[in-house]
Amino acid sequence: MRAIAWRLSIGVAVTLVGAPALAQDGPVAATPETAEPPSGGQRYGASDFARFAPRTALDMVEKVPGFLIVTGTNGGGRGLGAATENVLINGERIANKSTDARSALQRIAATQVAYVEIVDGASLNVPGLTGQVANVVLVAGAADNGFKTTIRWQPEWRPRIADNWLAGEVSTTGKLGGTNVTLSLKNEATRQGHWGPEQRFDGNGVLQFTRDEFATYYGDRPRLALALARTTGGGNKWNFNLGGQLQQLEDKVSGISVRSANGTVRETFESIEDEHNFDIGGDYELGLGKGRLKLIGLYRFEHSPFVDTFVVDRDIGGRSGERFKQTADESESILRGEYGWRSADGTDWQVALEGAYNSLDVDAEFATLQPDGSFLPVVFGGETTKVEEKRGDASLTWGRTLAPNLTAQVNLGAEYSELSSSGPGGLTRRFIRPKGKVALAWKLSDKTTVNWFVQRRVDQLNFFDFASSVDVANGQGNGGNGLLVPPIVNRTELELVQDMGAWGNASVAFAYAYAQDLVDQIPLSPTTEGRGNLPGAHLYRVSSRATLLLDRLGWKGARINSDLTWRRNRVRDPLTGVWRDQSEGQEYLVDLSLRHDIPATNLAWGAGYFDERYSPNLRLGAIEREYTDGAFVTAFVEHKDVAGFTVKLSYRNLAGMKDGFDRTVFVDRRDGPIAFRESRQRKFGQYFQLTVTGTL
Repeated sequence: MRAIAWRLSIGVAVTLVGAPALAQDGPVAATPETAEPPSGGQRYGASDFARFAPRTALDMVEKVPGFLIVTGTNGGGRGLGAATENVLINGERIANKSTDARSALQRIAATQVAYVEIVDGASLNVPGLTGQVANVVLVAGAADNGFKTTIRWQPEWRPRIADNWLAGEVSTTGKLGGTNVTLSLKNEATRQGHWGPEQRFDGNGVLQFTRDEFATYYGDRPRLALALARTTGGGNKWNFNLGGQLQQLEDKVSGISVRSANGTVRETFESIEDEHNFDIGGDYELGLGKGRLKLIGLYRFEHSPFVDTFVVDRDIGGRSGERFKQTADESESILRGEYGWRSADGTDWQVALEGAYNSLDVDAEFATLQPDGSFLPVVFGGETTKVEEKRGDASLTWGRTLAPNLTAQVNLGAEYSELSSSGPGGLTRRFIRPKGKVALAWKLSDKTTVNWFVQRRVDQLNFFDFASSVDVANGQGNGGNGLLVPPIVNRTELELVQDMGAWGNASVAFAYAYAQDLVDQIPLSPTTEGRGNLPGAHLYRVSSRATLLLDRLGWKGARINSDLTWRRNRVRDPLTGVWRDQSEGQEYLVDLSLRHDIPATNLAWGAGYFDERYSPNLRLGAIEREYTDGAFVTAFVEHKDVAGFTVKLSYRNLAGMKDGFDRTVFVDRRDGPIAFRESRQRKFGQYFQLTVTGTL
């Protein structure tokens, strides 16, 4: 299947890139508002999106041909640092780590957007950006016209699962006394589950028994956020952000089987987490000398207790069980200063300094079920762990136009960090690591752009890998590792972007990285294992994104979007020393969608196809492969004006995709004899999803 994904990615990219370059269509004509912006990119105005009847800025950006928003917040990154998302608002990146690009765009009404321009990241004075970037430019004074409220509601109805009525967001934006105000309430509610058989085989492949399993995964994550922004009469700018969130998560898995030695056996796993978190941050920008100085501050805190319980009831053999409890307090504090200016020869410069303090405090308990129903704590060596990191970062960015069709950006930096852990094997270490990025954007023609970069990046560690944990459901655990160091990724990428006018847009990218100290499962002692660093690894990726507009073929208002990726991440196995795929690394992704906006109506319909595969997770004593059986297929109908709202009804999982999980457990290490195998298939059926969006 990986070979098929490779051929499909290359085939679609080559076919679309090789199509004739004609006038732009859907977004369509070269009107004055779609004229080429000063940055040299492609500009899309309100008329270009009219047939989609967008309600928010997100609806507009998602309809730009060939463009895909890089999702996720900067929270997984290292501090604030350089930009990590390919969306700007009024030429500025989103510096709030708790708000991703999609959330920010969802809170902007479409009527507040002047235009969206797609530019080459290397041509901007924003460190870290490469490839295609969407700059959403707002209408000047749009907030002066009163408050605009955006609403998004997305209920789901699944078979055998509780109905999900509480997923959605409402936000309001306007101006009070010269200050722009945005207040939002969002709940990422989930009501999911699946069911089916799990078979268990002995080491010789003989079936021992079959479990009938049913699992539910319910969660509510309400978040209330306030954002204030103001530009003073002197041109100084300030932003203030405040947010708080509750997370209530509950997972349950029940299984029943009949075994020769125990009769009927009932197994129950339950995981409950009750988290709260908050963040406060802001920035202030002012003119200073020949440039502008921006000061940024951020503080985040998270309190997350959870309890995992696994209990087995046997008709013959009685009752047993285990419980693992953990309470974690995480915090992050960041101060950053950026000073940028443009010299007389047109060169953009920026100097940045950043200081950060991260901490994690973990209290854990492992206990076994007693005959009286209570749980008795057992010493497991990871009851308390404290991890701290103090880090300083400095960088210099240089960017300029080298030729009328060639722009460059160079970012050079270094960081100093002090990392300490009080858990198993804990100690304090200090590091100095250089890092940086060189990027070029070369316009071969009005329709063809080549983007290239080479980068040395320091990634953020997961501090929970320093702490010991127990997986009570599968009877295994991880020891804490105080010797972990952050991974370093040295990578380069070459991307070709083709504007095909009336046929759409396509891009194909080739990437390679040499990664040092990737984190994977390693032996910590002759009998224990945990998360640790690997020797050097080789990472390869080929990806293609495209939008094919079908108007020229006579199908007015129809388009096909594709997002294709093939990866191969090769690492040295810490147990056998041979080359293998990285644990749980993505192998391929195929995401195809069709949308047809029926001309002269408010109706649209479409379908989607999604398939993704990951490599197995290799523990030292087990091989775990989580996968999907079949593709995820959807179909939808949409009406763009139901009492002023856009209403979309989706029928999901038409092809009956199932969730699969195979596990091979060895007597000792996985280079020895097999103890048993488990294989399960859980289906979740077809279900409906309703999406209602609008502005008031």
